[in-house]
Amino acid sequence: MRWKLQFTLLAIVVQIVRSQNGQDPEVETDSDSEVESGQFFTHLYKKNLQQMVRIKNDSLDPCEDFYAHACENYDRTLEENPDEFLPPYLYNKQDRLNFFTAQVGNFETIPGMLISQLYKECRARGESNVFGVTAEPTTHWQRLMEEIPFLASHGEVLSSWPILRHQWERRQLNGQLNWIAFSAQLAAHGLPTLIRIYFALDTIYVSPMEELPCPSVEDFKSSLSDVLEGRHHRVPHIIAHEMRVLCRGMRGELPLVRSLTKNGGTTTDRPSQEQLLLDDNTMDYFQHFFAALNFSKEQLERARKFSLNVEKITQAWEVLRHTEPRIVYNYVMWQAIEQLRYPDCYRVSEEFERLLHSEYWQWHVLGAHLSREVALAAYQLHTTRFQKLRRSSLSTRDWYGHLWPASVEKKELQVARILQVHAQNYLNITELNEIYGDLGFVNGSFHGNLLLLRRAQLRHSFVSPYLDEEDVNQPAYFLRHFLHFVLLSLHRPTYHYYATQGLELWRQSGLLLDTDGRYTAMDCLERQSFQHYDAESAPIYRQLGSEEVAEIFHFYRSSQASIRDYHFWLQGERFAFAETFVLEFFGLDPQKVLFYAVAQQLCNRQTEIFTAQLNRGYMNMPEFQEAFKCGAHKPMNPPSRCMINMCE
Repeated sequence: MRWKLQFTLLAIVVQIVRSQNGQDPEVETDSDSEVESGQFFTHLYKKNLQQMVRIKNDSLDPCEDFYAHACENYDRTLEENPDEFLPPYLYNKQDRLNFFTAQVGNFETIPGMLISQLYKECRARGESNVFGVTAEPTTHWQRLMEEIPFLASHGEVLSSWPILRHQWERRQLNGQLNWIAFSAQLAAHGLPTLIRIYFALDTIYVSPMEELPCPSVEDFKSSLSDVLEGRHHRVPHIIAHEMRVLCRGMRGELPLVRSLTKNGGTTTDRPSQEQLLLDDNTMDYFQHFFAALNFSKEQLERARKFSLNVEKITQAWEVLRHTEPRIVYNYVMWQAIEQLRYPDCYRVSEEFERLLHSEYWQWHVLGAHLSREVALAAYQLHTTRFQKLRRSSLSTRDWYGHLWPASVEKKELQVARILQVHAQNYLNITELNEIYGDLGFVNGSFHGNLLLLRRAQLRHSFVSPYLDEEDVNQPAYFLRHFLHFVLLSLHRPTYHYYATQGLELWRQSGLLLDTDGRYTAMDCLERQSFQHYDAESAPIYRQLGSEEVAEIFHFYRSSQASIRDYHFWLQGERFAFAETFVLEFFGLDPQKVLFYAVAQQLCNRQTEIFTAQLNRGYMNMPEFQEAFKCGAHKPMNPPSRCMINMCE
């Protein structure tokens, strides 16, 4: 028994020593992909550290003016290495845009190739289809007429759109242009104009247009200038006035004209909030809408149906019932034109983000940089909030939690596994291929193809469970942030993640809105300015406005939270020992590097504002004093500090 007990204790000690020395017997280290990824990150990390050192100026004392010290050589460094320079200010969206535009032509999945074709055609819209000096570029309206089949079929009539009353009556367009069918067809292709219908799994929701567009008469006229060029100067005013009266009536901004009863009174019956009265117009609309989506009768009968804000829908459609069909058709067409302008082609990646993420998850374009396993492991390290909660709860739950720290790293507790399981369902490439595999894209038809893809996406939502991607408790939230984190990792090293992503998340957190703390900070910072301001020796103590104090307050508290996360991550990082040697080679250390990373985000950006924000925030942080050990009477080491973090 004594021998067995000694052997057990020895095994425990060996396990603890191995974990402290960064040795994990379950991890394979000779994988070619991991070696390549390690080399990639090593090169990028070194490059960013070199840039950080070049930007700062060691001839300036960090304890005199840290912002000036950290940013002094920014402009010179940018001029010396314009091609290799990595912008210190982190725009996560810009990083994703750069990666998307660079790799979109290399997408390999069916959904990815659809996005690639759409993006390429979107960018090509400005190119003229005819060579020659006198060739005029195709207008937005002309492209819509050529590329959208259900517009092209009425091309001869719509060539004189927008249509006045005498044109409508002379050509007898009531039988040709049906605003109900047209609006329903647009809605089925992802362009709601009069009513909004959307889906979750086997569920149909009907709601009014919450943001029904209704610009001023002048704005209407301005938006119609390209299609009304050459027509009588009164036509734009007539059309704009008619459409504005219609949209204001639908929004409830004008008195509602009610139909008269036989006795001369007005109808007063109002529908309940649960039941939508289906008159001839709405029935016709729904029939055209669902027919365009090719839903079966069984699907429609089985689906649950919810009407939201029935009273508002009824009011809007009563206005439509009493409006000339010509005016409604003009308004619906105007909405379609405005929605299809698509000024920024990058919106393709945002609108069809699920398809883009399915391409990224297959790792075709990311594999050249790092393996998915390495990316998942890196993301696992960076979800410090989750790991800290799980680690503390598990280690205190049972006695072996203290002796067996590896127990908190079980696979079923890892964010990586949650992401993989969720992606298998949400980004199921087999399912996506079946739904999007045969859309019939036409080469060179951006708007036509865009509507086809929107229609397929709408149909897909009918057979997909609803996912709130903004809910931090849902795997979809972490899936999106994981993929964004991977793209961020390709552009920025580890310390920039904590100095930017984590900082920004905390700045937006409601936990930082502490009224008592804010007013305490305001009073303290004002007293600091009064006691220490000197125009020549200490300009960083200048008087501050109330908005600046609020920004310093948020900056201080969010930085405190980010620093706590960073220190927690360093304690769990298995390569912290080696990283310390790397940082020392560049004259840095784990305590200083975060302060430089944050400061260099703000270099050359509204210097006066950010100098005060950063210096006044840092000088009141105990962590800054510990890292830089500023001497007495230094501007960055005031005799009395505003301990803003104690105001909770």
